[in-house]
Amino acid sequence: MRRYLTLLTACCLATAGLAQSWPAAQPEAKPGTRWWWLGSAVNKEDLQWNLSEYARAGIGAVEITPLYGVKGNDSQNISFLSPQWMQALLMVQDIARPLGIEVDMNCGTGWPFGGPHIALDEAACRAIFKDTIIGGVKTYNVEIGRTRQKVKRAAPGGEGWVVDHFDRQAVAHYLDRFTQAFATSGVPYPHTFFNDSYEVYKANWTPTLFYEFQKRRGYDLREKLPELLHGGDGNQVLCDYRETLSDLLLENFTQQWVAWAHQHGVKVRNQAHGSPANLLDLYAAVDIPEIEGFGLSDFGIRGLRTDSGMTRKNDSDVSMLKYASSAAHVMGKPFTSSETFTWLTEHFRTSLSQMKPDLDLMFTCGVNHVFFHGSCYTPKNDAWPGWKFYASVDMSPTNSIWRDAPYLMKYIERCQSFLQLGQPDNDFLVYLPVRDMWRQRTGNEILMQFDIHSMAKKAPQFIKSILAIDRLGYDCDYISDRQLAKLRIADGRLVTEGGTSYRALIIPSGTTIDAALQAQIDRLHPYVIKGEQPELMAHFAQSEPMKTQLGLRAIRRKQGNQWHYFIVNLTPNDVEGDVSLAVPFKGAHWFNPMNGDITPASVNNGQLHIALKSGESRILQTSDQLVSTSIVPEKAPQAQEKELLGPWALSFTDETPRVGKTFRLAKLQTWETLSDSAAVTMGTGVYTTSFRLSAQEARQSWKIDLGDVRESARVYINGQFVGCAWAVPFILDCGKTLRKGKNTLRIEVTNLPANRIADLDRKGIEWRKFNEINVVDINYKTTKYDHWAPVPSGLNSTVRLITISQ
Repeated sequence: MRRYLTLLTACCLATAGLAQSWPAAQPEAKPGTRWWWLGSAVNKEDLQWNLSEYARAGIGAVEITPLYGVKGNDSQNISFLSPQWMQALLMVQDIARPLGIEVDMNCGTGWPFGGPHIALDEAACRAIFKDTIIGGVKTYNVEIGRTRQKVKRAAPGGEGWVVDHFDRQAVAHYLDRFTQAFATSGVPYPHTFFNDSYEVYKANWTPTLFYEFQKRRGYDLREKLPELLHGGDGNQVLCDYRETLSDLLLENFTQQWVAWAHQHGVKVRNQAHGSPANLLDLYAAVDIPEIEGFGLSDFGIRGLRTDSGMTRKNDSDVSMLKYASSAAHVMGKPFTSSETFTWLTEHFRTSLSQMKPDLDLMFTCGVNHVFFHGSCYTPKNDAWPGWKFYASVDMSPTNSIWRDAPYLMKYIERCQSFLQLGQPDNDFLVYLPVRDMWRQRTGNEILMQFDIHSMAKKAPQFIKSILAIDRLGYDCDYISDRQLAKLRIADGRLVTEGGTSYRALIIPSGTTIDAALQAQIDRLHPYVIKGEQPELMAHFAQSEPMKTQLGLRAIRRKQGNQWHYFIVNLTPNDVEGDVSLAVPFKGAHWFNPMNGDITPASVNNGQLHIALKSGESRILQTSDQLVSTSIVPEKAPQAQEKELLGPWALSFTDETPRVGKTFRLAKLQTWETLSDSAAVTMGTGVYTTSFRLSAQEARQSWKIDLGDVRESARVYINGQFVGCAWAVPFILDCGKTLRKGKNTLRIEVTNLPANRIADLDRKGIEWRKFNEINVVDINYKTTKYDHWAPVPSGLNSTVRLITISQ
């Protein structure tokens, strides 16, 4: 038995006021992009072209990050923060404003913060421990050294030592350079300053550490150096040392930087991961916390193209992605950003369809303000492939996927219009046992940095707890000791200082409960759960059956007396079933972010009917009133399908190199099998055919299933645009385009740049022309692509019409 919607006229009057529409998208709902400036060698004409292309595609923000330059182009480089550079920034602001693009900038070049004005005595610092034996007794002393780390990938004018982030005066001196540059130029400050992940290596000290340690921990670290270095005390001194570094990084760098930016009316967006600090406190201190995806997740989504040996595992799992959003939710901050698609796949091989699942995973973990990693400024007339940056998925006009990228941008805008709406509504707070992590000792290293690549080793029990809560169908946010101290009880819920409420606090299994934590537990009784106890969680909150029964991922937000969910099927299987929700509702609507459709949800006796194919996503908005539909059980009609056998014609448009030929195909074929030029071209192949429908067939509702698409396809039926299929499943609703008799079908398929770039390497055409690291592969190895086998391009299977009921 299947369920079908039947109009209930009796409900029409009751629901007349429930007109459903997409939320008005704020500017922040559009995706942003990190904008690499190679050598800052920019000019007005090409800035105008780049920004216009970004705006046309749907990008709403650019974050300027200057880097090393292009070989042989030194005369065009502009020194960072020089008067000429500041005028270039002003030019960007003037061009971007009428285009509706927000202008942000890195508060430095490359990463981490540092530069030519940082003297060695303000540079990143390390301790040199020396021991001597006098009278059979070993004693230790500490000498202060400098790591001599320089800014990575620095732009002209940005080269120099990395600043000592723990030294308040050094950080203040660093920021003074920006104050002076803006004051002397009169250029308006950007919308937001940005800081990349903390990649300061071996910086385990600062000159005032002994003093700060005594002030904060209450004893002299100089008397405890053996315990610091070798233990014997349960690693308590090591934990205290690491907590002191955390305090210094928070106060002397993050909070000072935020206060300075706010003085100038600028917001701060920050990646805290990688730092030797409590990540939640650092994220909480800024306006927009930002997490990072690094690599490609293997969800096993059916029909999604894989690329063996050309990808690396995503190091940001659910537990890692939630650090930034947890801080934002707890502190009442509206946005959680993401550095999106870092090293998703190998260069020139990333499709829009491969982007969507990891993007959807981020959405379910609280991200709602996506920034691509990234787009590289390039002169319009530079020889293809133009200017590139080694670590990015290339979201730029010189990438063939740019043709259909506007559909990805619109998808993001639609999703984020809901994900930025209302308030987070996660079930539980989970205490972050950072001191248990700080007590871990590995070898002789006293510095502990919480980078995304090593969290599985540093926080295995915490990760296990978070994933257990997730599997039980609940959602949670993390809370630090600082935030926990400001937690209060109101109306039977726990309320954070940011005003967000939760059902209870979970203390993860294995957490050491000291006197301070016990006092907080006692204060918040009875809203505390020790360990991941399903029966106690169920006492406080209802789990989401769509997660536990159907295996879907989702995040829930609340607005007034309504809720909305972002829901995605990241499993290999199509999912269909009836489930209850964890919140009260009478009716609901589905919002399809792929095409903008809004349809009433099937609801019967409090059960919501969900049907999502592998890889599909939807937004659900609940209502406390009945909607104008109900469900009548009926016998499901026999599903129908109609394979479109052809013959087919294949021609090309906007292709390079030019193919210059129309191919007549008895059945569908991909391009690389057809001719030498088709095997290496980058562009769009146009498949056309015709087919006939009977009068009865034309009256039915059909979808078109394009099968295996390499890599995105726009579909036209009888001259009418049906839609763009850019992610699996490659299925589009035909709407009312079909008719009795002859129908014409046009499918415009755009491929990847992989075959073209491999052809350039085989011909010995030098396009790698960038200083310093140039272009490397996903393993950071210098390589060429002349060995790549041709990547299939075009339609790689059959095309079918299928009835909507299928």
